[in-house]
Amino acid sequence: MSLLASAAYDPATAAGPSTASLLAMTAIDTTNLRLTFTAPASGNVLVRLRCVVEGATTFPQILLGVLDGSTVRLRQVPIGSLKTTALATSQLTQEALGVVSGLTPGNSYTWDAAYGVEVVVASTLIKFGGPNDTTTNNAWGDFVFEVWDAPTLLDNASYDPAVAVSKATSALLAMTALDTTNLRATFTAPPSGNVFVRLRGSVEGATTMPGILLGILNGASVVFRQSPIGGILGTAVATTRICHEASGVITGLTPGNTYNLDAAYGVEIILASTNLKYGGPNDTTTDNAWGAFTFEVYSA
Repeated sequence: MSLLASAAYDPATAAGPSTASLLAMTAIDTTNLRLTFTAPASGNVLVRLRCVVEGATTFPQILLGVLDGSTVRLRQVPIGSLKTTALATSQLTQEALGVVSGLTPGNSYTWDAAYGVEVVVASTLIKFGGPNDTTTNNAWGDFVFEVWDAPTLLDNASYDPAVAVSKATSALLAMTALDTTNLRATFTAPPSGNVFVRLRGSVEGATTMPGILLGILNGASVVFRQSPIGGILGTAVATTRICHEASGVITGLTPGNTYNLDAAYGVEIILASTNLKYGGPNDTTTDNAWGAFTFEVYSA
């Protein structure tokens, strides 16, 4: 995997894009957080964005992603967690990570790091930059934006439908495919017989959260399942989005064989009012979009 373009923007004077009003996906800084790159031969790139949110005892619900002009190439509920009880000075790291596929090899692309606000907290901000000194709470470091070649990617799905999808967590559930059309990966097993897989989605809907598993089905066979990593952004409320990620290796595939693997989930601890959610419109209506559910398979 090779780096195609990157920005690590850490200005001496801190910047603070506001989360005080609802926002469709919007470029953060078209000068310093804009990347131009040439699409690789695979037509696939892996994108990573990382920043900090700060400013209140609760946190806004944001999406991070990428704009190609006015086209949303990727948007995602970012992963992050609170290290302690939320304070106005709590710094909450947020990271989005996903694949954009279908690019034209050899073409030049110019993309902007972007964010959207789905649930407002008036006194909070995305923060980056600040002086390197001994004054309290005046520096947040880099906003990171990277685009990588993804030559070992075998297949992926980044499913972000305009109409949001809700998968209930209100009943116990054995591992079940999420969407056998839009969240299925089809690929030829590599010579090693090994693949690395990653799944990422978000759960929302209550002051506590259900216990779920994310994983992969090969037909009716569970070939991978995991309690996903994630974290709560402050005290949970009904609009708190918890990004969940599962990743690991599947071994023992037959080299050269074709596999159809489905992203799946199971429910181990139920909560009646919570859902696994993805998709939704790109607009300024509160709490109606959750971005992509991502599913990636790499040769290992």
